[in-house]
Amino acid sequence: MELSHESAEKKVTKKDLVKVWWRSLFIMSTINYERFQSMGFTYAILPVLRRLYKTKEEMSDALKRHMCMFNTNPYFSNPILGVTAALEEANANGHDMTETINGVKVALMGPFAGIGDGLFDGTIRAILEAIGAGLALQGSILGPIFFLVTWNAIQLSFRYWGTFYGYKTGAGIVKDIKKESNALNKITKAAGVIGLVVLGALVANWITMYTPIKIAVGQDPKNAIELQQVLDNILPGIMPLALTMLVAWLLKKNVKINYILLGIFIFAFVATFTGFLA
Repeated sequence: MELSHESAEKKVTKKDLVKVWWRSLFIMSTINYERFQSMGFTYAILPVLRRLYKTKEEMSDALKRHMCMFNTNPYFSNPILGVTAALEEANANGHDMTETINGVKVALMGPFAGIGDGLFDGTIRAILEAIGAGLALQGSILGPIFFLVTWNAIQLSFRYWGTFYGYKTGAGIVKDIKKESNALNKITKAAGVIGLVVLGALVANWITMYTPIKIAVGQDPKNAIELQQVLDNILPGIMPLALTMLVAWLLKKNVKINYILLGIFIFAFVATFTGFLA
């Protein structure tokens, strides 16, 4: 169903949506194991409810409606808040949207939790933390400053855009997220590509493995072949790459991270003790 905001008698304003965006920053402040983010969601959507509902009964029903259990990625809560604002606007203007509002929230919070966790926590923040840590290891104060500035600029901008995107799209966002060409899919794919590029650079620069082994050729020690030089001629950084691919394979096989770390520690100790690694 397509909502017409222009013909609505009761209208959500841009100022209301800005307030929703600002309040959404506190969606995790009252999280609990009974209703999770419901109280934070209700606090965020409150400016819209105050704009649309003027009687005590209407406001009471709206507040009860949003105090149901809700839980998603906090950065992706904003598109859902925007959609909810659009549906509440239609509901306040005579269209019965009470069931639709709850249904859309339930339908979106699961997929958006998965997308948001992978995009923000698993990709964007990991990339920025790695770059910031690299600068900090070089003794630069720009490390933490870079992370704090870029991370907050990205997540705050996305939240702002998501709020207005959800409101503009309305209930149609449910259909839109299923399309391969939608904006969220494009952002996710782009972040994945960037993440792979940064990961490759970090593997080459952060993981150092060197073998001093020399292979004797004939009787003259000067003719010995350095194994490290041979490996570098094949592919520079081939040992760090092999170790990274092994860890990735073990993680894919659901091997616990503690076992992987213990295995790396034992391998490093044995390889160094036997002279395979320097």
